[in-house]
Amino acid sequence: MKWTKRLLIFWLMLALSSCTAIPPQTASTATPSLPPFIGPTPTPTVTPAPPPTPTPTPIVRISNGEQALFYGDYQQARLEYQSALADSEEADIRAAALWGLGRVDYYEKRYAQAISSFGLITTTYPDTPYSAWAYFMLGETNAALKRYPQAAEAYAAYISARPGVLDSFVHERRGDMYYAAANYAEALAAYSLAIQAPRLDDGLSLEVKAARTRAALGDYANALAAYDSIAARAGNDYLKAQMDYFSGSAYLAIGQSEQAYERFRHAVENYPRAYEAYQSLVELVNAGAAVNDLDRGLVDYFAGQYDVALAAFDRYLAANPQNDGTAHYYRALTLRQFGRNQEAIAAWDTFIGNYPSHPRWVDAWEDKAYTQWAYEGQYTAAAQTLLDFVRILPSHAQASSFLLQAGRIYERAGKVEQAVATWLRVADEYPGIETASLAVFWAGILRYRNGQTSEALSLFRRSLLLAARPADQARAHLWIGKCQQKLGDMPAVQEAWQQAYTLDPSGYYGERAHDLLLGRAPFEAPPLYRPITDLSAERQAAAGWVRLTFNLPAETDLSAPGALAADARLMRGSELWHLGLYEEARAEFESLRQEVSQNPADSFRLGNYLLDLGAYRSGIFALRQVLRLAGLEEQNDSLRAPPYFNHVRYGLYYREIVEPAAEKNGQHPLYLFSVMRQESLFEGFVHSTAGARGLMQIIPSTGASLAAAAGWPPNYSDEDLYRPIVSINLGAFYLARNQKNLGNNPYAALAAYNAGPGNARIWRDLAGDDPDLYLETVRFEETRDYIRSIYEIYVIYRSLYSPTGE
Repeated sequence: MKWTKRLLIFWLMLALSSCTAIPPQTASTATPSLPPFIGPTPTPTVTPAPPPTPTPTPIVRISNGEQALFYGDYQQARLEYQSALADSEEADIRAAALWGLGRVDYYEKRYAQAISSFGLITTTYPDTPYSAWAYFMLGETNAALKRYPQAAEAYAAYISARPGVLDSFVHERRGDMYYAAANYAEALAAYSLAIQAPRLDDGLSLEVKAARTRAALGDYANALAAYDSIAARAGNDYLKAQMDYFSGSAYLAIGQSEQAYERFRHAVENYPRAYEAYQSLVELVNAGAAVNDLDRGLVDYFAGQYDVALAAFDRYLAANPQNDGTAHYYRALTLRQFGRNQEAIAAWDTFIGNYPSHPRWVDAWEDKAYTQWAYEGQYTAAAQTLLDFVRILPSHAQASSFLLQAGRIYERAGKVEQAVATWLRVADEYPGIETASLAVFWAGILRYRNGQTSEALSLFRRSLLLAARPADQARAHLWIGKCQQKLGDMPAVQEAWQQAYTLDPSGYYGERAHDLLLGRAPFEAPPLYRPITDLSAERQAAAGWVRLTFNLPAETDLSAPGALAADARLMRGSELWHLGLYEEARAEFESLRQEVSQNPADSFRLGNYLLDLGAYRSGIFALRQVLRLAGLEEQNDSLRAPPYFNHVRYGLYYREIVEPAAEKNGQHPLYLFSVMRQESLFEGFVHSTAGARGLMQIIPSTGASLAAAAGWPPNYSDEDLYRPIVSINLGAFYLARNQKNLGNNPYAALAAYNAGPGNARIWRDLAGDDPDLYLETVRFEETRDYIRSIYEIYVIYRSLYSPTGE
């Protein structure tokens, strides 16, 4: 659906669900509805847009502005909204333009201008739904300026304008503002309203805020009762530790020190990993209260306070020569944090020699070995540590894994013969385990890397015999073919690669073998690129297929959300999405998606709605579930489904950014689409545990370096990585720079993107110019999987958007 058409639908919906001027805040029984659908993100269509008219109409300007804003192109969005505002006297269009300008200013931290635009909407265009949204954004903007009373007032006005949609969420924000302003009575009232209103989660976090507010008001009896109630229902240790700390603080406030210390000790003794346990420990130490030194050491260690942790462990061991060994284990970890590695190794030796029944005993062997090679460069000693474990406990579940690790340590040290011998032990001593085939395969790779082709061929054949999974068999066949190619037996090469492709046609090794048969380089661009697909027509055809496949009545309407539109989660999620609160919206959508996962019709409806909204990741998951219910989950099986499913699962999202970025950096667009899909599944607001952000999952330090090197964007900040236009362009630039610096090896470029250029360079020096050998030389399993996955994705993209299907 084109952007202009979507805006026309939007204004029709405005007429059907008009919002009046903001009344005083009162309880309301109005039935909430889905927010007007303004389409903040482009429909995932790959139909070429028509050429722009010489003078775009204001509605087209608004449409263009919404797209630019979603893409993070603030400059273009501002121009579009300003033009719409200047060219139209219609209230709805002017309100839409001001709504757009206000958001641009807010995202650019031009808060005074944002307040001006949002305020103008509420005073001049109060009869548009933008008025309610403007009140919410006035709350957000005033909160950013720490104008807490004004923020709370604006949030209240939003609830009056849009009752029954985000009541719990916004009342909680009101409570936060009043609490920050030290207006605890109003904060408690707001939190109480939030607790009473429907919400997605269990509400415990709200109860915590309300209880703390009671304590701030001096109502310690009710606060303590609430803390105990929350702790009894808490599902994780961190919340329990928090309740202990808050309870202890409350008891201190009312002069009941012993009860306070009891609560603090409970946190320290039971939840050492929680930060509140550390806070509790500080209270106990400052008060001179007795604390067990082992507990003290553990809490300090997990809080990163290594100096006092070490002192505590030493005191504990001096006073308790007979102990269970825990202090020895964590003392070793603490010593390593100080770089006292030899002392740490000696401490682990003590632990290993004296506490074989301790639950951390096996970990100690691994920790010792890691310290030896990674910190001290003692590769032979590290490998021997793991081999000693295998010698002592050959039947232990970890024995074969330790052999694999020992072989890798030898390989890191350049001790090829020892590495090969160690890996072959896995197959010799544990032939029935799945990794036996992998161990022999790695031995073959080392022989191949050293030019011992015949020996490598024998090992790859043995790996084939040990392999149980088609993917592992295909891996062996591919490398059998590589060896035969070096030996000049071309018929055997063809046979091996064909076998690999037959065994695993949609897996990496089968696809790579197929490309080798065709003489195609990794990530080679297709001869033609045809991103032309009529998704609207394909969606209709897919709806017919869903009705037929799942025996739905012919009159079943799959073109709209249907009954899902009345679900509170879809209403809340849609409202949150339009307000730019994407993570909160996703939580609502995901809850609904999982609930309807066994209903193919509702999964299809929801997936399409989310795609149109721009929530691509959740939409893709919902539509993939339809295929799963139809028994077509595997990629080859999915080809029997209508093409719509693959065209949206492997869509050309953000095409307007990707294609220019690819051209600028000498890449094919399908390559960038493949990387982006792997990194984020097209979710621009996603962030990883490692701190990577945005569509291309760039960590802030790398982003700052790339922005400086590229000289763009101006005034770069870490938050810019959530802007699609920034993430895609910097990601493409980074990939291109890595590829150039690593001999134009696309595998090395991807390895550098995932594991860092330094590691990628080491692996290139070992593997030379052979991309297949490069992949197997990569030492990190995550990075090998990363490269293989992007290759598989790229093959699918190539088949979908190349006229030949190749």
